[in-house]
This record gives sequence, C-alpha cells and structure tokens, in this order.
Amino acid sequence: MIFTRSILSQVLPIEEISGEEICKVLNKIGLEVESFQKNIASKKVVVGKILECQKHPDATKLNVCQVAIEGEEGAYETRQIVCGAPNARADIYVAVALEGAELPQVKIQKAILRGVESCGMLCSTTELGFPKVNDGIVELDTSIGELIIGKELREYPYFNEEVYEISITPNRGDCMSLLGIARDLSAAFKLECKALCPMPKISENVPGIGRVLQVIASDKHRTSLLFKVIEAKPFLLPLGAVLFLAYNDVLTEDWLGNALRFSMLFSGVLLNAYPQDLRQLTSKNGKVVLNLKQDEQGFESIYQEDRKLSVIGINGYTENLSRKVNLNEEGREFIILEASYIPPEVIAQKAMESKPKVDERIFTFSSRGSNTDLNLGLSVLSNLLLNGDAVLYNDTQEVLEVQSKTPITVEIPLLSRVIGVELDKLQVVNILRALEFKVEISSNENLIVATPPVFRHDVVGFQDIAEEIIRFYGIDNIPSQPLSFIQQEQTNDALRFYRFRRNLSKKAVSVGFNEVVHFVFENKEKLQAYGFSVLENQLELINPITQDLNTLRSTLLLGLLRAAEQNRNNGFGAISLSEVGVVYDKWRNQSDKMAFLQSGFLSEERYPNAKGIKGDYFEFCDRIARVIGEFSLESFKSEIGLFHSGQCARILQNGKEIGILATLHPQVALDLGLDSTYLCEISLESLKDTLPQVKMYSKFQKTQRDLSVVLDKEIPYFKLRMAIDKLKIPHLVGFYPLDIYQDDKLGDKLSLTIRFELQSEMKTLEEKDITEAIYQILEMLKTEFNVELR
Repeated sequence: MIFTRSILSQVLPIEEISGEEICKVLNKIGLEVESFQKNIASKKVVVGKILECQKHPDATKLNVCQVAIEGEEGAYETRQIVCGAPNARADIYVAVALEGAELPQVKIQKAILRGVESCGMLCSTTELGFPKVNDGIVELDTSIGELIIGKELREYPYFNEEVYEISITPNRGDCMSLLGIARDLSAAFKLECKALCPMPKISENVPGIGRVLQVIASDKHRTSLLFKVIEAKPFLLPLGAVLFLAYNDVLTEDWLGNALRFSMLFSGVLLNAYPQDLRQLTSKNGKVVLNLKQDEQGFESIYQEDRKLSVIGINGYTENLSRKVNLNEEGREFIILEASYIPPEVIAQKAMESKPKVDERIFTFSSRGSNTDLNLGLSVLSNLLLNGDAVLYNDTQEVLEVQSKTPITVEIPLLSRVIGVELDKLQVVNILRALEFKVEISSNENLIVATPPVFRHDVVGFQDIAEEIIRFYGIDNIPSQPLSFIQQEQTNDALRFYRFRRNLSKKAVSVGFNEVVHFVFENKEKLQAYGFSVLENQLELINPITQDLNTLRSTLLLGLLRAAEQNRNNGFGAISLSEVGVVYDKWRNQSDKMAFLQSGFLSEERYPNAKGIKGDYFEFCDRIARVIGEFSLESFKSEIGLFHSGQCARILQNGKEIGILATLHPQVALDLGLDSTYLCEISLESLKDTLPQVKMYSKFQKTQRDLSVVLDKEIPYFKLRMAIDKLKIPHLVGFYPLDIYQDDKLGDKLSLTIRFELQSEMKTLEEKDITEAIYQILEMLKTEFNVELR
C-alpha cells in the first residue's frame, strides 16, 4: 500500500508531525514501512495557463502556445512555448518549467524548434519526477489547492510530497485502505480523524432509485449489498486522486474504473459499477432488475436476467475502452453503483475449493476482509463522481446480512502479566475505543468487555486484544526481564540418551545405511568360535527361546552378518546396514553399541553407473564419520576371528578409543557368500552429544605444500601423525596423506606424499614462514623415523 502525506492529511490532522515520526510510529504499530521518500518539484517550475494554442507552421505534431506565467488576468506576463503534447489546448492550467529550471532529466534553456522560438517547457508529471498520470502534459486543477499563476509548483503539497510504502500483513485487511491506516495512526498519535463528506444531498426534483432499479435476493446469502444509481458524463478525475492511483500503479485510461479504484483504496469498501443500455432500459418499463443468487460454482453473484454481471468478492467492473456508451439526451450515462461485503472466511474457503479465475485486486480485498461500512464506500464514490456533470438518484436499494462480533472479556491483571507491565484500566479502554472497539466497563474494576469492530476480522480472542494493546503501548516501553519457567524440566538422562541414539540412527539412514533390529539373543557357539566373550556359566540362560539363540549377545556384528547373508541370497548386491542396541559382557553388564556393515556395491549397476559403484574401506570410513563425527584410526591385530588381520583398526575420537573398524575376514566372507565386506562397532557410552564448536575463520589465504618422503613400509601413518602433532607447528591447520607409491625398486620401503595446509589468522604467510615449517617437520621425520626426502 502506497500513500502520501497530502492524501493522508485529508483525513488526519498531521501538519505538526514529521515524516520521520510517522514512519517510526507506523513501524511501531506493525505497519512496516518498506520505503519512504520525499518527492519535490524543481525550482522555477510554476503554475501557468495556456492562453492561445496554434498549430506549428512547420510541424504537424507541434503546437505554439502563448502561456501566462505571472500576473493578473488582462496583464499577464507570457512566454511562447512550443509543445507536442496531444492534450495541449487553450484555457487549461499547466506546469511550466522556465528557463534555468533543472528537471530530473534536463535543464531548460531557450531553444529554436523548427524555426520557432520556445522559452520554456510545458511538463508532464514524469518530466517533473512524479508518477505518470497521462500521455501528455499535466493538467492542474483546484484539487491540489488554489491555482495562482506564477506560483512555484513546489509550494503545493501534492508537488512537495512525502511518499510512504507500507507492508500489510494478510491478517490486516482493514489497513489495505487509507482510512484503515489513518485509523491506526489516529490511535497512535491520539488525534481525531477529520469528518468525511457524507452521502451527498439530493435535490427534491431528482427521481428515486425505486423507479429504475429493483434488487432481488432469491437464495440464502452471506453477502451484504448497497446500491445507488447515477447519471454521469465521462470526466477527468481530480489530479489529487489521479496521483494517488498513479503512486499505487493502478491508474488506467478508464475514468469509471479509476473512480472505483480510488474509492476502494480510500475507503476499503468493495465497489462495483454496472453501466446500462438505455434502450434496453426503456424496453423494460424503465427498470433494471438485479438478482443475487449462486452461480454454477456456488459463488454468490449478481445476475441481470440470465446474464451474470459479477461474482461478489471475485470479480467486478471490467474495463473496456471500446465498449459502446449509451447516453441520454443530456449526454450522461446511466450507471448502477454497488457496494458489497462478504465475510473473508467464506470467500477464501470457497475460492480454495473451486479455484476460480479471480480479479486479484478485488479478491485481495474480499479474502483479507474489506470494510463493512457500505454507506461510507458509496458516499466516497458518489462525491467523487459528482465532481463531473452528474445526477445522483435519491435513496438506495439494499440487501443486508447483519454482521456481528463476539464480545471478549478482558481481565486487566491478566493482560498486565501477559504484556509484562502494569496497565491502567482507563489506558486500555482509551486504546480500544480509539480503534473503534465497543467497550463496556463492568462493575468489577478488573474486568472490561470489548467487542471488536466488524472490520477487524483478525481479532477473535483475548490474545488478539493483548496484541492490540502492546502495539500502541509500545514494545520498547516494556522493561526487559528474564524468562521464568513455571514448569520444571521433564526430561532425564534416559530420555536424552534415547534421543541421542535415535538421532544417530537417523543420520545413518541419511547416508544410506538401512536400519535393522535383532533380538538381544545370539548363538553361544558362534560367539566363541569367532573369539567374542560369552556369559559365565552361572549366568547363562536357563530356558533359551531357541537352540540357535541360546545366550545374550556380546556383539551386534553377527546379527548384521546374518542379515547381509539373507539380503545377498535374495539378489541384493549393494548392502548397507546399521543397528543400535544393547550387548552384554560375561558378567551380564549391559552397554549400548552401534554397528555398521557395508558389503558389495555402494550403488547397484544402473545408469549412469552401468558397472555400479564398488564400496571400499575408505568410503566406509567416510560414511561412518558423517554419522558419528571425525575420528582417526590406529591399526592393530585383533584376536576376533571375524576381522581381517591386516585391515583392522581402533577408532579414536578426541584421543579415546570408542570402537573398532575392520574388513571382514576373507574366509568368513567366502563362507557367507559375501563380496568385499566392512564392519564397524562403536560404544555409544564413549560418544558425546556435543554442540558444534565455533572456530575462528581466517580471512587470509590458505597455502598448501606437499612433502614426499621414503620410509619403512612397516611404520603406520598414525605414528607419523602423532609425531607431527606434537611439534605444534604455528599456522599448521591440517595435513593428510595424499599419495602412496610402491614398486620393486623401493624394496621394503614406500613413498608417502603428505599435503600440509598452512594459514595465519593475522597475516598472509610469507615463503620463509612456510619453508621453515616444512623444514622443521622434515627434520623431525628424519630423526625419529629415518625417512628420506624423495
């Protein structure tokens, strides 16, 4: 919604309030200001009057105008100005840019146009830096103030303007009009709105509406309608109204459509018009019959005989510049004016179900909640149309559905606690009454009963009343205080650990591990065969459920292997499984573990990977890291027969062992019919559910250096890593193995390339800093591991 200070001042006395203060208050009361700008006409642009307008002797599209720029009638000071505007003609008031005027796009100078001297420029609104109102020069009228020839245009409020653009939330349909915004501002500034022009008085000799119009409601309806009839000649709307439409980008060439849009934006009432064919009107005994009934989709619509004229709240007056206008003897057009209201919940629900084609401007008003004061909307429209040569018929035709709101009981002490400040009862009453709530003060000094106005569709309960009070009391005026918890924390360690387990399972699923669940029982003989611990004899199960499940499990891995075997037998080549569960040591002490299995492909043979994606040890490590976080590996030889003796490692996290990761022993894989298979089992008690830690991010460039050395192949990488970490090299932010190379020439040695990343938080590292760090690392490796530089 866009409005200006000039249009707002028509309904609210804001002469003593600055634009900045208005913006501040609008933001405070929830009408967010998206933009605010001052739009002022240039100096040396004055009010002028075209006295003569003659065709240019040497150009068909140019006129030579004699323009009064100062003085009184009969003693004008004039300028000759050449103008090509199609609407230039004698006796109209115009904006004249004199020599030396600096417009937004051009500086005005005396010029010779096709041999004729031109001393100035007749301006359009766009040339002055204002929105476009027509295709020619701007025609000034008294809607901007008394027109005094020679007076600078910037002295008129409409051309020394403040323009406000505000964002209206969907629940505030009442603020989609100028009157709605003014209502909130009047409450915030404690100002009284100016009286609006009432419905114009009708002279005694004007016919009554009943002679020409009859309205019938044939079905049960939710719509309220109010009709007036007018005979009007097409005319130019007042410049002030046209500028208001142009700022909102809804100005068109249709005079009646412009009048409807201005009145809707001003009043917030849904308005419509039905121009009539006078010949058809005569043939029907001079009376139009309108019928309110439901259309084929169930929308309440206006029909004239069998022709549907409009759908209430969905569409309305359709602009058609080429339509045939039927005029009476006085040259006027017969038009039925309509103000309507339909509850927003009715039209929104129906539109959602039927999805009709809608006029967005009409539907936005109706679905968010238009103004229910139909008489107000018609009075604004009628007064606007009577600026032209028009005759307004006496009385109205109406079809009304009574609208009401449920009263809300407000406890002042409770309201004070909700808002967080002690409120005075009178203060609350004054705010609500300023917002046009009906307030009843009960005998109980702590209670009031507030009935929202019908146009406040967003206010239905106590919480909404609290929101209204806090909007106008001011959130900044409420002292801050710590939040106090009335209810104690209901969680405990068991619940938190359960949530931690479930989060790990979800992470595992997100990286492609399918979750499985097994009994807590296992086969004792298999556990012993693979080297896992089993229960002490005195603690064994007395009555096992089956012969194969005859003890409590001490590992999750055997269950995963059985599941993998079954999946492989069923034709699956890509198997990834995970399980979270409890295991038992030989003394029946319970602990929680998580296990993973990856076998065969990561992705089956399928386009675009016709040969599939083969899983490997390192990919398995990466997937587990995405579940439990970063970790390191330390190789060792396990006594568990499931694990490959040369591909088995402890999992270390923060220097603490948390589990084991290994390749399945080749013989076991062969017995089970599995391809390359990798296993991992982790103790959940060793993992921590910690929040991510913030680390400083350096803005200086990171540098990489590769170091290639030859060393004994029996030296594990983790020993190199631990030794490098102990050096605590400044600016070393990370390192990792990049490449390993072996061939017969190296014998029992191998070539290892390590990539180092160096970065400073204080500066860009110089070459000497980098060289010194790499040299220190190399010297340590030579000393402790007898490496050679490759």
